[in-house]
Amino acid sequence: MSVKKLYFISRPSPTPGRSPLHGVGGGLFGHYKVDGYISALKKYFDLADLDWVILDDDTEADIEKLISQNATLLVCAPSLRFQFFSNGFDKNRINHLSTMDYALNNINPVVNKIKEICNEK
Repeated sequence: MSVKKLYFISRPSPTPGRSPLHGVGGGLFGHYKVDGYISALKKYFDLADLDWVILDDDTEADIEKLISQNATLLVCAPSLRFQFFSNGFDKNRINHLSTMDYALNNINPVVNKIKEICNEK
């Protein structure tokens, strides 16, 4: 059985006028929060002994690169619902976090989606 990949996307897809500093200034959507959420998911993966790995997106939300890297699930930080181009990727395998889930490191929405994916087929 192969390892499934979850990519955490915290920056919007490249578009004209997009600030390259999106989220750098801290605050609720700052990059420091990404590490906390990823750590919470990694801890769950370790405890549940799942064949999943979580990766911080290094493609600048390039959907073609994510597809070529065999992403199983994409988790988007709040505010990216309308700033992330998902053409060609199964929309049922994209989880857009709410502000509260992200701020409180509530991983339940992601865990539920993982369970749903694991129960397919």
